[in-house]
Amino acid sequence: MEDSIQSKITYTNLQLDNASKMIDRGQFEESYKLCLYLKELLGEVSNPTEPSFYYTLFRLAGLFVDIGHMASKKEASYIGLEIMESDSFENCLARDSYYYCLGNAKGNLIQSTSEKQVDIDVKLTRQLSEVSSLFLKAILICRVKRIETKPQYLVNLANNLKQQYRISEALALYDQVIAMNLDIAQAWVNRSECLISLNSITKMHTVQQGKEIALGYRKASASKCIPPDWARYYSMRAEKIDSDIEKDCSDIGVDLEDSSHLDEQEYQSLSEYRRWCLDNFLSLSEHGLYCKCYGSARDNLNIPVPTRAMAGDFILPMEKVLNRLKSEFGLARLMLYEYKSAKKSEYIDDDACYAELYDNELLGTNIEKLRTAFRICFGILDKIGNAIALLFDLQPRGKNNKVRNASFHTFWELDKKERLEKFNSYGNAGLIGLYSIACDLNYSLKGELNFYKQWRNALEHSFVFIYDNEKPENIETSLAYYEEPVFISESEFVESAEHVLQLTRSAIFSFVFAVRIKSEKGIPKNIPDILIQNKFIEQKKYI
Repeated sequence: MEDSIQSKITYTNLQLDNASKMIDRGQFEESYKLCLYLKELLGEVSNPTEPSFYYTLFRLAGLFVDIGHMASKKEASYIGLEIMESDSFENCLARDSYYYCLGNAKGNLIQSTSEKQVDIDVKLTRQLSEVSSLFLKAILICRVKRIETKPQYLVNLANNLKQQYRISEALALYDQVIAMNLDIAQAWVNRSECLISLNSITKMHTVQQGKEIALGYRKASASKCIPPDWARYYSMRAEKIDSDIEKDCSDIGVDLEDSSHLDEQEYQSLSEYRRWCLDNFLSLSEHGLYCKCYGSARDNLNIPVPTRAMAGDFILPMEKVLNRLKSEFGLARLMLYEYKSAKKSEYIDDDACYAELYDNELLGTNIEKLRTAFRICFGILDKIGNAIALLFDLQPRGKNNKVRNASFHTFWELDKKERLEKFNSYGNAGLIGLYSIACDLNYSLKGELNFYKQWRNALEHSFVFIYDNEKPENIETSLAYYEEPVFISESEFVESAEHVLQLTRSAIFSFVFAVRIKSEKGIPKNIPDILIQNKFIEQKKYI
């Protein structure tokens, strides 16, 4: 009996290899039929005790999911998801791998729905947020275990965020994977599609942006891990974009030449701090989302742009909000940089003396910079929440209809029908991006990042113990007066602080996009395409 089970498992694994190769060649229907046969074969195994059976079954589920994604075959995705949710794979499969595969399966089903839906709404955003949580689970498990995150986890999370208009986060993830110099075509393709989405939101087309889009398709076409017809299609897309750029430049009398070496020279001429901001995806420059030349040397993100018509008496007040956001974000970012670079002034030092309690706690001005940077980000998010609530008539109200302060992650209250209908009626990509971030931070919506908000509250009102190396033991006496103290290792807190800053940066971009989109919708259709109000906002830099 054992030999019979093992022989079926061995045969199935050999055939799964063939099914996988069929997918690589683009033979999706043939692979699907083979997988259906193998599913029946494994179904004949009664009361399996071999762990290898579950590995094989889960591998089969993964191929169904791959077919569902690459061939847009919904029934294949359903079968893969059914297998994944039918048995417990805890004892034979790494949890990060399980959540990643489960996220793929659910994401495929949502994608097949959203492709038919032009405007993304709250219901779809929540579904996408659920998938994001699964990918984040996988990534956070890798972080806690101190193991390297698989690049495909990052790519698929980025693909999901792209659908929710969280453009800056998606581009950052694609760039992280591309920097690994691996043959992952989907990172290049989806980066190009993300830049196209950015174009549709900002309406700011640049030659460099067009070059980056073409580059993504060209790099993908050279991949050895995609079907040949896909490679040909990507190559044709790259050639078409290159041709369009060349024609546009010719029409306006501009010479088109390879300037990549000049971009690198410009990048190297920037300050060490600015290069760090760009390399860690912490700049507030639209050009800096895809290029590191002089055009991204400053945080020059503004609401009005010279290429778009805008109207509304709210533009200047919202620009004032943006000034405050950029100022506070700049401080938080600088504190993170100073902590990571550990640069101290020759004249100022931490002259405090601390009691030695043998508990590994990190104390002093340097660690306080990191803690402060983390807290500042949540103040920025709440300011965005209050501005958005006012601008879009979504202010939360308490007793006697009195307006309450808007906490970023909870003020939306879209379970109320009238607020939900109002939100969906705006059809605003920037609002969708902000709501998506709020879902990730919301405990009641089971957002995977809600612990960041809990940490922030503990930093403000309780006791957060950031320790070096080993977690301390037997220190209950010294913490007797604190309820539920939070223990975080230095490495985890540094990674989390950087992630929170990137999340905050994404919210600032989405805020700007939301205001721009609202201002455009108030413009009469019979006017010239010029900036109605504040054609140019003078920029100043404080020293």
